[in-house]
Amino acid sequence: MRRTMGFALFSLGLVLIFLAPLARFYVTPRVKKIPTDFYFREVATGTGTYLNPGANFAVVGPVPVQNVTIQKGNPQDSTKTVAVWDQFTSLFDTQNKHEITYAIDRLTLRRKDGVSVNCCGQNVNRTGSLTALFPIGTKKESYDFWDSNAMKGYPAAYAGTTTLDGLSVYRFHQHIPALQIKTINLPGKLVGEPDQAAVHLLWMYTTDTDIYVEPVTGGVVRGVQHADQWLTDLTGVRRLTVAKIDAGWDPATIKDAVDTATAQKKQLQLISTGLPVGAPIVGIILIVLAIWLLSRPARRVPATTPDANTEAAPAAG
Repeated sequence: MRRTMGFALFSLGLVLIFLAPLARFYVTPRVKKIPTDFYFREVATGTGTYLNPGANFAVVGPVPVQNVTIQKGNPQDSTKTVAVWDQFTSLFDTQNKHEITYAIDRLTLRRKDGVSVNCCGQNVNRTGSLTALFPIGTKKESYDFWDSNAMKGYPAAYAGTTTLDGLSVYRFHQHIPALQIKTINLPGKLVGEPDQAAVHLLWMYTTDTDIYVEPVTGGVVRGVQHADQWLTDLTGVRRLTVAKIDAGWDPATIKDAVDTATAQKKQLQLISTGLPVGAPIVGIILIVLAIWLLSRPARRVPATTPDANTEAAPAAG
């Protein structure tokens, strides 16, 4: 029995020692990738003021708004190196039951770091920028993060470490200074110039965004944005608000994102650190224990002798 146990422990120890380099050099690179079978529903709530072209360009607000973003992985169009995610976004005025904007996008993410690449039906060339998440193993530095209104990537700078629902996360801050993104001609009566048939206006935009990231997985677990779009004349005077939105992820979305990031973090740490470091240590301990068991001399069982003081039973007559 002892020899059987010793051989079993010896074999298990060898398996664990072999498992360490396998986990480190084979399993880890295949696990530490952006997934293709991904699904996430993000809900942000807040207040907004916006220009409604359907109501004679009336400025509506402030009103409660809700922004819903759904991201769904597309394994069929993904490759070994690129994850394809289809995305739908809708900004909704919950008070007046009015959809302010909506958009359908295709995100193409390099699986090793989440950076956008130009392939697989990407509808906007975001090459080189992050769009939906940060790299696995996020560092305390600046990352180029895409802004869909400016149609350009801007630095999101590391701005500190904090705790969110018990999870340690990095906060990144992105500031986009006021810039012109479009031009538009509107009837003069809409901007206080009734004598002008049309007034040429500059469409301006600025935003401040805070992105909270779980650094081991690169998963975004919270987002807060203050965005402002407005029209100015050629002298820079503000004439009309296009959209002014202050919104952030609601508690249910944050909890879902934190739970997902926590589970993925544990899996990554087990594969990349736990097995490569812990398995050899346990394996060596098991081998030493096995050698000790196998090297011990077998215990001899003493032969049974009759008791001299015990009288023999009489023979049957």
